[in-house]
Amino acid sequence: MNYFNLILSNQSILRILQFQALSKTNLFGEVIEFGANDIIDKNFVNLKKDKCNITYSNIKTKNKNFIKIDLQKKFKLKKKYDFVVIFNVLEHLSDPELAFKNIHHILKDGGCIIGSTPFLFRVHGAPKDFLRFTQDYLRSIIKKNKFKKIKIKELGTGPFLASVSILRSYLKYLPILFQIYILISLVLDKFLNIVIKTNPSKIYPIGYYFEAVKKIK
Repeated sequence: MNYFNLILSNQSILRILQFQALSKTNLFGEVIEFGANDIIDKNFVNLKKDKCNITYSNIKTKNKNFIKIDLQKKFKLKKKYDFVVIFNVLEHLSDPELAFKNIHHILKDGGCIIGSTPFLFRVHGAPKDFLRFTQDYLRSIIKKNKFKKIKIKELGTGPFLASVSILRSYLKYLPILFQIYILISLVLDKFLNIVIKTNPSKIYPIGYYFEAVKKIK
């Protein structure tokens, strides 16, 4: 974990951890990112950094170069993708299982879905916020929709960093105090990890990062 970036960045703690998790994955070939921002530099897949052919999608985009896909409806695409990247989208869908079925359909055989969802995180409508996923539920729904090699990682260090993350909306206006709170929370979570049997990050995750591979027919 890049603690320096965690303490000094202006981004949300969840987003920082998500970027760090994704940075360890090598993207190549045809890649589509769902929930993409019209401001390209804010997206998880970056045109400047990632050596792949990137397609951006958002159901409400104003960018003419984006494609509009509603994951809550069945659709057909001629193009197949090597990677589907979907961060902070699934919690806004009332039927995530349909979304996984649609994603399975547009992936090449052996293609990979990479995503992340919040857990201990504030309600954030876009326009609505429906769900929070546990690791057990994520693994179940991914497996059910014909994916294999499922990897799920908790994002965070424990309850103290999760608490600071929840309070960020207010603490960000006091940057120095916010940075001090982050540093203290990291130390306290580290102490908990030493004195208790269960890793605190596993029971107090800020979010989850996951990867899975489409089964070959």
